[in-house]
Amino acid sequence: MSRRVRIAKTILWTLLGLAAGVSVVRFTRGLGATTALTDATPWGLWIGFDVMGGVALAAGGFVVAALGHIFHRPRYHHAIRPAILSALLGYGAVVVGLIYDLGLPWNIWHLTIFWNPRSPLFEVGWCVMLYLAVLVLEFAPVFLERTRFQRAYRALLRLQLPLIVAGISLSTLHQSSLGTLILIMPFRVPALWYTPLLPELFFVTAICLGLSVVIFESTVTSWLYRRTPETDMVAGLARLAAWGLAFQFALRLGDLVARGAWRQALAWNRDAFLFGTEILLSTFVPLALFAVPRLRQRAGAMMTGALSSIVGFLLYRVNVSGLAQVDFTGSHYFPSWTEFAVSFGIVAGASLAFLWIQEHVPVDPDALDQASALKRLQLFELPRMGDLRVWLGDPSFGTRRAYSLAFTVAMAVGLTLTPWQPLLQATPLARARGGDVLLVGFPSGTVSFPHAKHVARLGPKSCSTCHHAVKPGDTGTPCAECHADLYLPTRIFEHETHVEALGFNASCAKCHVAGRPQSSDQVRACSACHPVATPVSPWATRYASDTADGYRVVAHRLCIGCHKREAGKLVPPKPNLPRCANCHRTTTVHERAVEPVTPTGPPVTSS
Repeated sequence: MSRRVRIAKTILWTLLGLAAGVSVVRFTRGLGATTALTDATPWGLWIGFDVMGGVALAAGGFVVAALGHIFHRPRYHHAIRPAILSALLGYGAVVVGLIYDLGLPWNIWHLTIFWNPRSPLFEVGWCVMLYLAVLVLEFAPVFLERTRFQRAYRALLRLQLPLIVAGISLSTLHQSSLGTLILIMPFRVPALWYTPLLPELFFVTAICLGLSVVIFESTVTSWLYRRTPETDMVAGLARLAAWGLAFQFALRLGDLVARGAWRQALAWNRDAFLFGTEILLSTFVPLALFAVPRLRQRAGAMMTGALSSIVGFLLYRVNVSGLAQVDFTGSHYFPSWTEFAVSFGIVAGASLAFLWIQEHVPVDPDALDQASALKRLQLFELPRMGDLRVWLGDPSFGTRRAYSLAFTVAMAVGLTLTPWQPLLQATPLARARGGDVLLVGFPSGTVSFPHAKHVARLGPKSCSTCHHAVKPGDTGTPCAECHADLYLPTRIFEHETHVEALGFNASCAKCHVAGRPQSSDQVRACSACHPVATPVSPWATRYASDTADGYRVVAHRLCIGCHKREAGKLVPPKPNLPRCANCHRTTTVHERAVEPVTPTGPPVTSS
């Protein structure tokens, strides 16, 4: 094994170990502790890079298979097995990325049982599952080629052409359906990226990206293992990629001009910068290298062009699926280091699997035979000292120890640095005032509370259900007075004010129990001094500390609990009353969501 391979694998194992440490926190503490995502920005790096980009990275499988078997180009036959292997590992990485991004990852199987044929995501999910199965069957003969299971090997070989046709069809379907998924969000995606041609653009860019990935794999593995570069094959793929890049740029530019959105690309703002960067990396740099015949004969130029194309098209997928939508939400999103760690870890795991299979399975039979001969030489013939044969052990043993050490140390670093609690930003609430309808968070919020209807149904004595604490001199103190932040707890006991009002040092005995430590958990209940200000609520938890939970926690606990109790009492019964959609309703239609809205009801200042 060359020094280059050892260094590369050590780096990959380090990235995988760091991702493993973050993964422990992700699957035990949830998304909040390991991402910078919010309710306003639920799609981020994991969807844009791991899923949308991962599907496109694996497009080389169906592109090269079509070139070799459908269009009968013999010069590309040598690239078919590595391309199908990269597609298989790429789609496996997409599934892993989905598991990380799902709030309840153990429900990923629901797609196969609970069907929603009207959803583009339904079609994408089924195509990914079916194409992954097709890729396993396509690549299975490579595993079986040098085993004793020759009958299964020959049977799968007879199915190769139907499997290739099925794989091309399925990949074509879901590559374009990813663009269809973005079409349902015209109010979130800026005009530089939103277009009716998104399905076609996603398909064309996937072909360009797939060709670039195959070029990159060939040049990198040749450099790592010190093999003769496959110049003729790489040059042919680069020539095809140049035509593809030129076509997709002409299609995208023509679409911008036709829609009148080209002026936004010339603006001096964040969107124009992102757009210009992705065009430069995905099109201009690789096109300048791939279009020149002399440069197509140089491995370094091909590796640079392929890498630039990969980064540029991945940035395009990240932009259109999340990063460019941040401006609409009015929030700020930049991926946390844990998101980068998981994404790079998934890529590192797929890369390690690719290298291992290359070294142990006849993906390239000639290279495997050469590697096997070198290993026999190292194990049984070297070193020699005169007539004596001295065996110093398997040379791969030391490298395995180095890999395990790198993985373990990186995992420990990941576990140490990853926060075990969600990193919440302060989200203060204004004092809400409402008449018949109390709109929480209007106009950007989505919760409406018909105050008058609740009072009419539950009676005037029900006020203490929600207003279970009243400030001195106030009646019906709103929830936000104590639960002042949407997520974070609020300190509601002003210690210095009480000390001053009750006589300074003499005040201690009036609140703290004698003979016990003077701490916040060793005091008399507030109702001992303020019986009127703390009416007993049958449904709200009676507070016993100096802090109040976040507004979201108490609202869910109170409202959902009440709805569950009332659902069976209604005639007819309404079992869906506790469901989210009964309270969380969009206050404006999607087409007008980006426009300022003037409320028609009573003035409301709530969030």
